[in-house]
Amino acid sequence: MKKTIYYLCGGLIFFLILLTSIEFYSLNSFFYFSQYDKNNVYQNITYSKEDVKNITYNLIDYLKYDVDLDYKHVFSEKEKRHMKDVKYIFQKGIWIKKLSIIIICIIIYTNRKDMNNMLKCFTKSILTICVIFTLLCSIISLNYYNYFTVFHKIFFNNDDWLLSPKESIIINLLPLEFFKSISIYIFITTMIVSCIVIFINFFLIKRKKLELEL
Repeated sequence: MKKTIYYLCGGLIFFLILLTSIEFYSLNSFFYFSQYDKNNVYQNITYSKEDVKNITYNLIDYLKYDVDLDYKHVFSEKEKRHMKDVKYIFQKGIWIKKLSIIIICIIIYTNRKDMNNMLKCFTKSILTICVIFTLLCSIISLNYYNYFTVFHKIFFNNDDWLLSPKESIIINLLPLEFFKSISIYIFITTMIVSCIVIFINFFLIKRKKLELEL
């Protein structure tokens, strides 16, 4: 029973890393601006760079705080409805992340005397999920557009996410290429942090083993 809890906790640690990576890039204005340059966004819209920056800050602040999408009335009602749905999912993710931290801390604290076995289970669990996650992301990358559509159909119960480039500032700022890039960055960051966690676990297990041998 304990091992099952440890394995589940390892999965929760990976999920926490993934959610943190999503949150980091979703709220990182520098990432947005770098993608605007990469995707030639400034050349394809009529807004000034200053306006684009303020629109971006408004979008990010909307996800983070209790503010309205109201910069110069650039957002349509459909965009506002869609962003309301996005914010709901985003806030649920943050709530799940905080709950995961609490659960992980409780499990580690209550089983601290069995730390060696716990770390071994964490490592096996995270390694297994990393392999599965890599395979899943590889499959998605083969036809990103279709899976992007499937994702929206699963998480949104309306068609407000179907925005037109002719009418939507959000689509012009955040084309499909933006989401491809952010997905890659989230994947790479999640894998790097997971590998660091695995390495730390190996180090702690080895140190504990050496202590027992002395």
